[in-house]
Amino acid sequence: MGKLIVHMFMTLDGVVQAPGQLEEDREGGFAYGGWQAPYQHAQTGQVIAADYASLDALLLGRKTYEIFAPYWSKAPLDNPFTKLLNEKPKFVASRTLTSVDWNNTKLLDADVTTSVPLLKERYAEVHVAGSSDLVQTLLRHELIDRMNIWQFPVLLGKGKRFFGDGTIPTALQLVESRVFSKGTVLLRYEPAGKPSFGNMG
Repeated sequence: MGKLIVHMFMTLDGVVQAPGQLEEDREGGFAYGGWQAPYQHAQTGQVIAADYASLDALLLGRKTYEIFAPYWSKAPLDNPFTKLLNEKPKFVASRTLTSVDWNNTKLLDADVTTSVPLLKERYAEVHVAGSSDLVQTLLRHELIDRMNIWQFPVLLGKGKRFFGDGTIPTALQLVESRVFSKGTVLLRYEPAGKPSFGNMG
């Protein structure tokens, strides 16, 4: 059985909306697109590239697909992600899309509870980029093997949050943490079952 690995960029207050571009996602009147840009650094870029280099298939939610497809299908070839993301097989989980036109992309033909385990049987590493709504569904059905959460030292106060309403109680095991020079923190977590509770002291 392969692994499903989630990659997420997140502010300190949990916002995941539009990290990369000013006009990436204006839904809800979000005015802070591109908040990740000031924290770009060669070292973090190398780690992200190394993480993605091992992917065998990419799984996306509808919204992230609609952001990725027009950008990466026409992105400069000198960007190492361009070749990777265009050539690798991609799958989109959507209840509303009826077709996809990005190279090597298919719609999942069943509910994620059925289709994602089949992807994990077929590919050694299935990676999920962004797609915060989809990630909640994957967590709910215990389909995630690792989450690579990049936390940035900025507070926005509004925007789509990673762990919002509907997040199920889940214990996590921290398997790696790294701090980078601009204050970005990489946290790698693996699910560790249900949380336990007790009294302090």
